[in-house]
Amino acid sequence: MSEPAQRAAGPTAAAPATQADPRQLFAAANERQRTGDRAGALALYCDLIERFPTYVDVYNNAAVLLKAERRIPAAIACLKRAIAYVPQSAILHSNLGNMLWLAQEFDAAMAEFRLALSLDAARPETYHNLGLLHFALGEHAEAVECYDRALAIVPMNRTIAWDRALALLASGDYERGFAAYDARFDLEDPQFGFDPKLRSVRNTPLPLWQGEDLAGRTLYVYAEQGIGDTLQFARFLPLVAAKDARIIFDSPPELLRLLHNFPGIAELRPMGSQLPAADFHLPLMSLAHRLGITLANLPARVPYIAAPASGPVLPRPPGTRATIGLVWAGRARHANDQNRSLSLEEMLGLCDLPGVQYYSLQKGERADDLAAIGARILVRDLGPAIHDFVDTARFILQLDVVVTVDTAVAHLAGALGRPAFVLIPYTPDWRWLGKREDTPWYPTLRLIRQPAPRDWKSVISSVRDRIARALK
Repeated sequence: MSEPAQRAAGPTAAAPATQADPRQLFAAANERQRTGDRAGALALYCDLIERFPTYVDVYNNAAVLLKAERRIPAAIACLKRAIAYVPQSAILHSNLGNMLWLAQEFDAAMAEFRLALSLDAARPETYHNLGLLHFALGEHAEAVECYDRALAIVPMNRTIAWDRALALLASGDYERGFAAYDARFDLEDPQFGFDPKLRSVRNTPLPLWQGEDLAGRTLYVYAEQGIGDTLQFARFLPLVAAKDARIIFDSPPELLRLLHNFPGIAELRPMGSQLPAADFHLPLMSLAHRLGITLANLPARVPYIAAPASGPVLPRPPGTRATIGLVWAGRARHANDQNRSLSLEEMLGLCDLPGVQYYSLQKGERADDLAAIGARILVRDLGPAIHDFVDTARFILQLDVVVTVDTAVAHLAGALGRPAFVLIPYTPDWRWLGKREDTPWYPTLRLIRQPAPRDWKSVISSVRDRIARALK
Protein backbone atom coordinates (compact mmCIF):
# COMPACT_ATOMS: atom_id res chain seq x y z
CA MET A 1 0.00 0.00 0.00
CA SER A 2 1.44 3.38 -1.03
CA GLU A 3 0.60 6.47 0.91
CA PRO A 4 -0.02 9.93 -0.51
CA ALA A 5 1.11 12.91 1.49
CA GLN A 6 -1.78 14.11 3.64
CA ARG A 7 -0.63 17.70 3.84
CA ALA A 8 1.71 19.96 1.97
CA ALA A 9 5.08 19.76 3.65
CA GLY A 10 6.48 22.30 1.23
CA PRO A 11 9.67 22.26 -0.81
CA THR A 12 12.77 21.03 0.97
CA ALA A 13 14.52 24.30 0.28
CA ALA A 14 13.15 27.80 0.77
CA ALA A 15 11.17 28.92 -2.26
CA PRO A 16 10.83 32.48 -3.47
CA ALA A 17 7.46 34.10 -2.98
CA THR A 18 5.20 33.79 -6.02
CA GLN A 19 1.64 34.67 -6.83
CA ALA A 20 0.72 31.00 -6.48
CA ASP A 21 1.67 29.58 -3.10
CA PRO A 22 3.15 26.09 -3.72
CA ARG A 23 1.27 24.74 -0.72
CA GLN A 24 -2.01 25.94 -2.17
CA LEU A 25 -1.21 24.37 -5.53
CA PHE A 26 -0.25 21.14 -3.80
CA ALA A 27 -3.50 21.12 -1.85
CA ALA A 28 -5.45 21.69 -5.07
CA ALA A 29 -3.61 18.85 -6.81
CA ASN A 30 -4.15 16.58 -3.81
CA GLU A 31 -7.88 17.32 -3.90
CA ARG A 32 -8.07 16.53 -7.60
CA GLN A 33 -6.27 13.26 -6.98
CA ARG A 34 -8.60 12.42 -4.11
CA THR A 35 -11.69 12.98 -6.26
CA GLY A 36 -10.37 10.93 -9.19
CA ASP A 37 -9.20 13.70 -11.52
CA ARG A 38 -5.82 12.09 -12.16
CA ALA A 39 -5.01 14.06 -15.30
CA GLY A 40 -5.76 17.34 -13.58
CA ALA A 41 -3.73 16.37 -10.52
CA LEU A 42 -0.74 15.26 -12.59
CA ALA A 43 -0.80 18.50 -14.56
CA LEU A 44 -0.60 20.50 -11.32
CA TYR A 45 2.16 18.26 -9.97
CA CYS A 46 4.17 18.81 -13.17
CA ASP A 47 3.71 22.57 -12.83
CA LEU A 48 4.87 22.45 -9.22
CA ILE A 49 7.98 20.41 -9.99
CA GLU A 50 8.98 22.76 -12.80
CA ARG A 51 9.09 25.62 -10.30
CA PHE A 52 10.02 23.71 -7.12
CA PRO A 53 12.06 20.66 -8.16
CA THR A 54 12.84 19.64 -4.56
CA TYR A 55 9.17 19.44 -3.47
CA VAL A 56 9.30 15.86 -2.16
CA ASP A 57 5.58 15.41 -1.44
CA VAL A 58 4.82 16.10 -5.09
CA TYR A 59 7.02 13.21 -6.24
CA ASN A 60 5.42 10.94 -3.66
CA ASN A 61 1.84 11.81 -4.59
CA ALA A 62 2.60 11.59 -8.29
CA ALA A 63 3.98 8.09 -7.68
CA VAL A 64 0.75 7.06 -5.97
CA LEU A 65 -1.24 8.47 -8.89
CA LEU A 66 0.96 6.70 -11.44
CA LYS A 67 0.58 3.45 -9.52
CA ALA A 68 -3.20 3.72 -9.84
CA GLU A 69 -2.73 4.01 -13.60
CA ARG A 70 -0.30 1.04 -13.63
CA ARG A 71 2.55 3.24 -14.82
CA ILE A 72 4.92 1.62 -12.38
CA PRO A 73 8.36 2.47 -13.87
CA ALA A 74 7.52 6.18 -13.75
CA ALA A 75 6.24 5.80 -10.17
CA ILE A 76 9.50 4.12 -9.16
CA ALA A 77 11.53 6.92 -10.74
CA CYS A 78 9.50 9.56 -8.87
CA LEU A 79 10.13 7.92 -5.52
CA LYS A 80 13.83 7.47 -6.19
CA ARG A 81 14.04 11.20 -6.99
CA ALA A 82 12.24 12.01 -3.74
CA ILE A 83 14.56 9.76 -1.71
CA ALA A 84 17.54 11.55 -3.21
CA TYR A 85 16.32 14.66 -1.37
CA VAL A 86 15.12 12.95 1.83
CA PRO A 87 17.11 9.71 2.18
CA GLN A 88 15.96 9.03 5.77
CA SER A 89 12.22 8.96 5.04
CA ALA A 90 10.65 5.66 6.12
CA ILE A 91 7.48 6.54 4.19
CA LEU A 92 9.33 7.04 0.93
CA HIS A 93 11.36 3.85 1.27
CA SER A 94 8.21 1.89 2.13
CA ASN A 95 6.37 3.34 -0.87
CA LEU A 96 9.32 2.58 -3.13
CA GLY A 97 9.34 -0.99 -1.86
CA ASN A 98 5.65 -1.23 -2.71
CA MET A 99 6.28 -0.05 -6.27
CA LEU A 100 9.21 -2.44 -6.69
CA TRP A 101 6.98 -5.27 -5.46
CA LEU A 102 4.43 -4.38 -8.14
CA ALA A 103 7.23 -4.41 -10.71
CA GLN A 104 8.18 -7.88 -9.40
CA GLU A 105 11.64 -6.64 -8.43
CA PHE A 106 11.39 -8.61 -5.22
CA ASP A 107 14.96 -8.44 -3.90
CA ALA A 108 15.06 -4.67 -4.30
CA ALA A 109 11.64 -4.35 -2.67
CA MET A 110 12.78 -6.41 0.34
CA ALA A 111 15.82 -4.16 0.78
CA GLU A 112 13.62 -1.05 0.78
CA PHE A 113 11.23 -2.47 3.37
CA ARG A 114 14.06 -3.49 5.67
CA LEU A 115 15.53 -0.01 5.38
CA ALA A 116 12.13 1.57 6.06
CA LEU A 117 11.73 -0.53 9.23
CA SER A 118 15.22 0.37 10.38
CA LEU A 119 14.20 4.02 10.11
CA ASP A 120 10.83 3.54 11.81
CA ALA A 121 9.89 0.15 13.27
CA ALA A 122 6.41 1.24 14.36
CA ARG A 123 4.83 2.06 10.99
CA PRO A 124 1.92 -0.32 10.23
CA GLU A 125 2.01 0.61 6.54
CA THR A 126 5.52 -0.81 6.19
CA TYR A 127 4.53 -4.10 7.81
CA HIS A 128 1.54 -4.21 5.47
CA ASN A 129 3.76 -3.65 2.44
CA LEU A 130 6.24 -6.25 3.64
CA GLY A 131 3.36 -8.69 4.05
CA LEU A 132 2.33 -8.10 0.44
CA LEU A 133 5.87 -8.91 -0.66
CA HIS A 134 5.95 -12.13 1.38
CA PHE A 135 2.62 -13.10 -0.18
CA ALA A 136 4.07 -12.47 -3.66
CA LEU A 137 6.96 -14.78 -2.80
CA GLY A 138 4.61 -17.53 -1.62
CA GLU A 139 5.66 -17.02 2.01
CA HIS A 140 2.17 -16.97 3.42
CA ALA A 141 2.97 -17.57 7.08
CA GLU A 142 5.42 -14.67 7.02
CA ALA A 143 2.79 -12.52 5.32
CA VAL A 144 0.25 -13.28 8.06
CA GLU A 145 2.85 -12.41 10.70
CA CYS A 146 3.44 -9.02 9.07
CA TYR A 147 -0.29 -8.31 8.83
CA ASP A 148 -0.72 -9.28 12.48
CA ARG A 149 2.00 -6.82 13.49
CA ALA A 150 0.33 -4.09 11.46
CA LEU A 151 -3.10 -4.84 12.90
CA ALA A 152 -1.67 -4.73 16.42
CA ILE A 153 -0.98 -1.05 15.70
CA VAL A 154 -4.09 -0.25 13.61
CA PRO A 155 -6.62 -2.95 14.54
CA MET A 156 -9.47 -1.43 12.52
CA ASN A 157 -7.62 -1.24 9.20
CA ARG A 158 -9.95 -3.02 6.75
CA THR A 159 -7.50 -3.38 3.89
CA ILE A 160 -4.88 -5.09 6.04
CA ALA A 161 -7.55 -7.41 7.47
CA TRP A 162 -8.57 -8.30 3.91
CA ASP A 163 -5.01 -9.06 2.82
CA ARG A 164 -4.55 -11.18 5.94
CA ALA A 165 -7.60 -13.23 4.97
CA LEU A 166 -6.15 -13.86 1.50
CA ALA A 167 -2.82 -14.99 2.98
CA LEU A 168 -4.57 -17.42 5.33
CA LEU A 169 -6.55 -18.87 2.42
CA ALA A 170 -3.46 -19.13 0.22
CA SER A 171 -1.72 -21.06 2.99
CA GLY A 172 -4.58 -23.59 3.05
CA ASP A 173 -5.85 -22.42 6.45
CA TYR A 174 -9.45 -22.32 5.28
CA GLU A 175 -10.92 -22.38 8.78
CA ARG A 176 -9.38 -19.05 9.74
CA GLY A 177 -9.18 -17.72 6.19
CA PHE A 178 -12.86 -18.01 5.33
CA ALA A 179 -13.78 -16.66 8.77
CA ALA A 180 -11.66 -13.59 8.02
CA TYR A 181 -12.93 -13.33 4.43
CA ASP A 182 -15.98 -11.33 5.53
CA ALA A 183 -13.57 -8.40 5.82
CA ARG A 184 -14.47 -7.64 2.20
CA PHE A 185 -17.86 -6.33 3.36
CA ASP A 186 -16.12 -3.28 4.79
CA LEU A 187 -13.76 -2.43 1.95
CA GLU A 188 -14.53 0.97 0.49
CA ASP A 189 -11.76 1.25 -2.11
CA PRO A 190 -13.29 0.76 -5.59
CA GLN A 191 -9.99 -0.66 -6.88
CA PHE A 192 -11.01 -4.05 -5.50
CA GLY A 193 -13.65 -4.30 -8.20
CA PHE A 194 -16.32 -6.03 -6.12
CA ASP A 195 -19.97 -5.87 -6.97
CA PRO A 196 -21.50 -2.74 -5.37
CA LYS A 197 -23.91 -5.01 -3.47
CA LEU A 198 -21.02 -6.02 -1.19
CA ARG A 199 -20.76 -2.47 0.08
CA SER A 200 -24.33 -2.68 1.37
CA VAL A 201 -24.15 -6.15 2.94
CA ARG A 202 -24.37 -4.85 6.49
CA ASN A 203 -27.24 -2.50 5.60
CA THR A 204 -29.40 -4.97 3.68
CA PRO A 205 -32.84 -5.13 5.37
CA LEU A 206 -32.57 -8.89 5.85
CA PRO A 207 -30.60 -10.73 8.53
CA LEU A 208 -27.15 -11.86 7.42
CA TRP A 209 -27.07 -15.65 7.70
CA GLN A 210 -24.59 -16.68 10.36
CA GLY A 211 -25.37 -20.40 10.40
CA GLU A 212 -28.84 -20.42 11.97
CA ASP A 213 -31.22 -23.31 11.33
CA LEU A 214 -32.60 -22.99 7.80
CA ALA A 215 -35.25 -25.71 7.89
CA GLY A 216 -38.34 -24.38 6.13
CA ARG A 217 -36.71 -20.98 5.57
CA THR A 218 -35.58 -19.03 2.53
CA LEU A 219 -31.96 -17.96 2.03
CA TYR A 220 -31.18 -15.29 -0.55
CA VAL A 221 -27.69 -15.84 -2.00
CA TYR A 222 -26.11 -13.60 -4.59
CA ALA A 223 -23.00 -13.74 -6.78
CA GLU A 224 -20.54 -11.04 -5.88
CA GLN A 225 -17.26 -11.20 -7.79
CA GLY A 226 -16.26 -12.76 -11.12
CA ILE A 227 -17.73 -15.49 -13.30
CA GLY A 228 -15.03 -17.91 -12.17
CA ASP A 229 -15.77 -17.19 -8.51
CA THR A 230 -19.43 -17.96 -9.12
CA LEU A 231 -18.64 -21.26 -10.83
CA GLN A 232 -16.21 -22.23 -8.07
CA PHE A 233 -18.50 -21.47 -5.13
CA ALA A 234 -21.78 -22.65 -6.67
CA ARG A 235 -20.81 -26.13 -5.42
CA PHE A 236 -21.89 -25.06 -1.93
CA LEU A 237 -25.50 -24.25 -2.87
CA PRO A 238 -26.70 -27.90 -2.81
CA LEU A 239 -25.14 -28.30 0.66
CA VAL A 240 -27.25 -25.42 1.95
CA ALA A 241 -30.37 -26.70 0.20
CA ALA A 242 -29.82 -30.03 1.97
CA LYS A 243 -30.58 -28.18 5.22
CA ASP A 244 -34.20 -28.01 4.03
CA ALA A 245 -33.67 -24.44 2.87
CA ARG A 246 -35.21 -22.74 -0.11
CA ILE A 247 -32.50 -20.88 -2.03
CA ILE A 248 -32.98 -17.82 -4.20
CA PHE A 249 -29.83 -17.21 -6.20
CA ASP A 250 -28.89 -14.10 -8.18
CA SER A 251 -26.46 -15.08 -10.94
CA PRO A 252 -24.36 -13.17 -13.46
CA PRO A 253 -26.45 -13.04 -16.64
CA GLU A 254 -23.77 -14.94 -18.57
CA LEU A 255 -24.41 -18.00 -16.38
CA LEU A 256 -28.22 -18.03 -16.27
CA ARG A 257 -28.64 -20.68 -18.95
CA LEU A 258 -25.84 -22.83 -17.55
CA LEU A 259 -27.27 -22.76 -14.01
CA HIS A 260 -30.89 -23.15 -15.12
CA ASN A 261 -31.30 -26.61 -13.54
CA PHE A 262 -28.50 -26.39 -10.99
CA PRO A 263 -29.21 -28.55 -7.91
CA GLY A 264 -30.38 -26.68 -4.85
CA ILE A 265 -31.50 -23.47 -6.54
CA ALA A 266 -35.24 -22.99 -6.09
CA GLU A 267 -35.35 -19.61 -7.85
CA LEU A 268 -32.68 -18.34 -10.24
CA ARG A 269 -32.60 -14.63 -11.03
CA PRO A 270 -30.22 -12.22 -12.82
CA MET A 271 -27.96 -10.03 -10.74
CA GLY A 272 -29.49 -6.65 -10.09
CA SER A 273 -32.94 -7.98 -9.32
CA GLN A 274 -34.93 -6.41 -6.50
CA LEU A 275 -34.46 -7.67 -2.97
CA PRO A 276 -36.67 -10.76 -2.60
CA ALA A 277 -38.76 -11.90 0.33
CA ALA A 278 -36.42 -14.12 2.34
CA ASP A 279 -35.46 -14.98 5.91
CA PHE A 280 -31.71 -14.42 5.47
CA HIS A 281 -29.24 -13.17 2.90
CA LEU A 282 -25.59 -13.97 2.19
CA PRO A 283 -23.02 -13.25 -0.54
CA LEU A 284 -22.08 -16.46 -2.32
CA MET A 285 -18.45 -16.61 -1.26
CA SER A 286 -19.34 -16.49 2.44
CA LEU A 287 -21.02 -19.89 2.23
CA ALA A 288 -17.69 -21.65 2.77
CA HIS A 289 -17.27 -20.17 6.25
CA ARG A 290 -20.90 -20.72 7.24
CA LEU A 291 -20.59 -24.38 6.18
CA GLY A 292 -17.31 -24.91 8.05
CA ILE A 293 -15.32 -25.73 4.91
CA THR A 294 -11.68 -26.82 5.34
CA LEU A 295 -9.20 -28.54 3.05
CA ALA A 296 -10.25 -31.82 4.66
CA ASN A 297 -13.96 -31.57 3.87
CA LEU A 298 -13.93 -29.44 0.70
CA PRO A 299 -16.50 -30.95 -1.70
CA ALA A 300 -14.53 -31.75 -4.87
CA ARG A 301 -16.63 -34.32 -6.68
CA VAL A 302 -16.90 -33.44 -10.38
CA PRO A 303 -18.69 -32.80 -12.55
CA TYR A 304 -21.08 -30.68 -10.54
CA ILE A 305 -22.18 -28.58 -13.52
CA ALA A 306 -23.84 -30.08 -16.59
CA ALA A 307 -24.27 -28.58 -20.04
CA PRO A 308 -27.35 -29.18 -22.20
CA ALA A 309 -27.05 -32.21 -24.48
CA SER A 310 -27.58 -30.14 -27.60
CA GLY A 311 -25.46 -27.27 -28.78
CA PRO A 312 -22.65 -26.30 -31.13
CA VAL A 313 -20.60 -29.17 -32.56
CA LEU A 314 -16.82 -28.99 -32.57
CA PRO A 315 -15.45 -29.04 -36.15
CA ARG A 316 -12.81 -31.77 -36.37
CA PRO A 317 -10.66 -31.81 -39.53
CA PRO A 318 -9.62 -35.20 -40.98
CA GLY A 319 -6.52 -36.70 -39.39
CA THR A 320 -6.91 -34.85 -36.11
CA ARG A 321 -5.31 -36.81 -33.26
CA ALA A 322 -6.06 -34.36 -30.47
CA THR A 323 -8.22 -31.29 -29.95
CA ILE A 324 -7.05 -28.51 -27.65
CA GLY A 325 -8.88 -25.35 -26.60
CA LEU A 326 -6.91 -22.18 -25.86
CA VAL A 327 -7.58 -19.15 -23.67
CA TRP A 328 -4.71 -16.69 -23.28
CA ALA A 329 -6.27 -13.69 -21.54
CA GLY A 330 -8.81 -12.76 -18.89
CA ARG A 331 -10.68 -9.49 -18.40
CA ALA A 332 -8.37 -6.53 -18.93
CA ARG A 333 -9.92 -4.66 -15.99
CA HIS A 334 -8.98 -7.42 -13.53
CA ALA A 335 -6.54 -6.01 -10.97
CA ASN A 336 -3.91 -8.69 -11.71
CA ASP A 337 -4.51 -9.11 -15.42
CA GLN A 338 -1.05 -7.88 -16.39
CA ASN A 339 0.39 -10.89 -14.56
CA ARG A 340 -2.20 -13.61 -15.19
CA SER A 341 -2.69 -13.07 -18.96
CA LEU A 342 -0.13 -13.65 -21.69
CA SER A 343 0.16 -12.83 -25.36
CA LEU A 344 -1.17 -15.12 -28.05
CA GLU A 345 2.30 -15.05 -29.61
CA GLU A 346 3.65 -16.75 -26.48
CA MET A 347 0.93 -19.39 -26.56
CA LEU A 348 1.73 -20.20 -30.21
CA GLY A 349 4.72 -22.11 -28.83
CA LEU A 350 2.25 -25.01 -28.50
CA CYS A 351 1.17 -25.00 -32.11
CA ASP A 352 3.97 -26.90 -33.86
CA LEU A 353 2.70 -30.34 -32.82
CA PRO A 354 1.46 -32.34 -35.85
CA GLY A 355 -1.99 -33.87 -35.74
CA VAL A 356 -3.24 -31.42 -33.12
CA GLN A 357 -6.12 -29.10 -33.90
CA TYR A 358 -6.19 -25.95 -31.78
CA TYR A 359 -9.33 -23.94 -31.08
CA SER A 360 -9.76 -20.52 -29.55
CA LEU A 361 -12.27 -20.27 -26.71
CA GLN A 362 -11.18 -16.68 -26.15
CA LYS A 363 -13.90 -14.06 -25.80
CA GLY A 364 -13.77 -10.32 -25.23
CA GLU A 365 -11.42 -7.77 -26.66
CA ARG A 366 -8.45 -10.16 -26.80
CA ALA A 367 -10.34 -12.48 -29.17
CA ASP A 368 -9.21 -10.15 -31.96
CA ASP A 369 -5.59 -11.23 -31.33
CA LEU A 370 -6.09 -14.17 -33.71
CA ALA A 371 -6.64 -11.93 -36.70
CA ALA A 372 -4.22 -9.25 -35.51
CA ILE A 373 -1.21 -11.58 -35.56
CA GLY A 374 -2.35 -13.78 -38.45
CA ALA A 375 -2.81 -16.93 -36.35
CA ARG A 376 -6.10 -18.19 -37.79
CA ILE A 377 -4.23 -20.69 -39.92
CA LEU A 378 -3.03 -22.33 -36.67
CA VAL A 379 -5.96 -21.77 -34.30
CA ARG A 380 -9.61 -22.14 -35.29
CA ASP A 381 -11.77 -19.40 -33.81
CA LEU A 382 -14.82 -20.73 -31.95
CA GLY A 383 -15.66 -17.28 -30.61
CA PRO A 384 -18.43 -16.45 -33.12
CA ALA A 385 -20.29 -19.63 -32.08
CA ILE A 386 -20.02 -18.84 -28.34
CA HIS A 387 -22.87 -16.70 -27.04
CA ASP A 388 -22.71 -17.63 -23.37
CA PHE A 389 -21.11 -20.20 -21.08
CA VAL A 390 -23.45 -22.96 -22.21
CA ASP A 391 -21.80 -22.80 -25.62
CA THR A 392 -18.35 -22.71 -24.05
CA ALA A 393 -19.25 -25.72 -21.91
CA ARG A 394 -20.50 -27.68 -24.92
CA PHE A 395 -17.21 -27.11 -26.72
CA ILE A 396 -15.13 -28.01 -23.64
CA LEU A 397 -16.96 -31.34 -23.36
CA GLN A 398 -15.86 -32.16 -26.93
CA LEU A 399 -12.22 -31.12 -26.50
CA ASP A 400 -9.46 -33.45 -25.32
CA VAL A 401 -7.91 -30.77 -23.13
CA VAL A 402 -8.10 -27.04 -22.45
CA VAL A 403 -5.05 -24.81 -21.98
CA THR A 404 -6.08 -21.63 -20.21
CA VAL A 405 -4.85 -18.83 -18.04
CA ASP A 406 -6.47 -18.26 -14.64
CA THR A 407 -9.88 -17.15 -15.81
CA ALA A 408 -13.48 -18.36 -15.82
CA VAL A 409 -12.81 -21.06 -18.44
CA ALA A 410 -10.45 -22.80 -16.00
CA HIS A 411 -13.24 -23.01 -13.42
CA LEU A 412 -15.75 -24.12 -16.03
CA ALA A 413 -13.49 -26.95 -17.24
CA GLY A 414 -12.91 -28.04 -13.66
CA ALA A 415 -16.61 -27.91 -12.75
CA LEU A 416 -17.39 -30.00 -15.86
CA GLY A 417 -14.78 -32.56 -14.81
CA ARG A 418 -12.73 -32.03 -17.97
CA PRO A 419 -8.91 -32.03 -18.17
CA ALA A 420 -7.19 -28.68 -18.40
CA PHE A 421 -3.76 -27.15 -17.97
CA VAL A 422 -4.10 -23.89 -16.03
CA LEU A 423 -1.25 -21.44 -16.58
CA ILE A 424 -0.44 -19.86 -13.23
CA PRO A 425 1.60 -16.65 -12.69
CA TYR A 426 4.47 -16.56 -10.21
CA THR A 427 2.19 -14.96 -7.63
CA PRO A 428 -1.14 -16.74 -8.07
CA ASP A 429 -4.58 -16.05 -6.69
CA TRP A 430 -5.20 -17.50 -3.22
CA ARG A 431 -7.36 -20.37 -4.49
CA TRP A 432 -4.47 -22.13 -6.24
CA LEU A 433 -2.53 -22.44 -2.97
CA GLY A 434 1.23 -22.76 -3.30
CA LYS A 435 3.86 -25.01 -4.81
CA ARG A 436 1.54 -27.78 -5.96
CA GLU A 437 0.49 -28.98 -9.38
CA ASP A 438 -2.96 -30.20 -8.41
CA THR A 439 -5.85 -28.35 -6.80
CA PRO A 440 -8.27 -29.70 -4.21
CA TRP A 441 -11.04 -27.70 -5.87
CA TYR A 442 -10.91 -29.47 -9.23
CA PRO A 443 -9.37 -32.97 -9.55
CA THR A 444 -9.05 -32.79 -13.36
CA LEU A 445 -7.00 -29.59 -13.51
CA ARG A 446 -3.21 -29.42 -13.57
CA LEU A 447 -1.51 -26.20 -12.57
CA ILE A 448 1.56 -25.15 -14.54
CA ARG A 449 3.29 -22.44 -12.54
CA GLN A 450 5.78 -19.80 -13.60
CA PRO A 451 9.18 -20.71 -12.12
CA ALA A 452 10.09 -17.01 -12.10
CA PRO A 453 8.16 -13.76 -12.57
CA ARG A 454 6.94 -13.22 -16.15
CA ASP A 455 8.41 -16.53 -17.32
CA TRP A 456 5.63 -17.75 -19.59
CA LYS A 457 8.15 -19.38 -21.94
CA SER A 458 8.92 -22.12 -19.41
CA VAL A 459 5.21 -22.62 -18.72
CA ILE A 460 4.34 -23.05 -22.40
CA SER A 461 7.32 -25.36 -22.91
CA SER A 462 6.15 -27.55 -20.03
CA VAL A 463 2.61 -27.78 -21.42
CA ARG A 464 3.92 -28.59 -24.90
CA ASP A 465 6.10 -31.39 -23.53
CA ARG A 466 3.16 -32.92 -21.68
CA ILE A 467 0.95 -32.83 -24.76
CA ALA A 468 3.72 -34.32 -26.92
CA ARG A 469 4.22 -37.19 -24.47
CA ALA A 470 0.49 -37.90 -24.45
CA LEU A 471 0.49 -38.17 -28.24
CA LYS A 472 3.22 -40.84 -28.35
